[in-house]
Amino acid sequence: MSWRRWCKPGHPAQLVLGLNLWGIWFIAMYAGLSVVCQFVAPAPQDGAANWLNYALFGLTLIVITLLLLLAGRGWRYCQSVQQDSRPQRFIAYVSTVLYLMAALATLAGALPVLVLPPCI
Repeated sequence: MSWRRWCKPGHPAQLVLGLNLWGIWFIAMYAGLSVVCQFVAPAPQDGAANWLNYALFGLTLIVITLLLLLAGRGWRYCQSVQQDSRPQRFIAYVSTVLYLMAALATLAGALPVLVLPPCI
């Protein structure tokens, strides 16, 4: 079985990919925050406007963009697939919704980065 087959929007692997991406982002973001705060914490007087928060929000924007691109790809697949391939169409619809939910969860998880100073 080829890995390219797993990348198709109608493949069942798409059902878990979005939430796995969110989980990896969550672990990387908060583990990275903890490690950076332990070794090279930004100055407390900078507040929320510091290099660490900017880097974490940049990572967040990359992940949100990826999730939205995958959701858009799934939506386009749903519109173009023939009626006779209903299982693939269903998988694509559900995975599109899950990608959008993962993007929303990523945004919600990153909101503290915008307003709270790290390492307090």
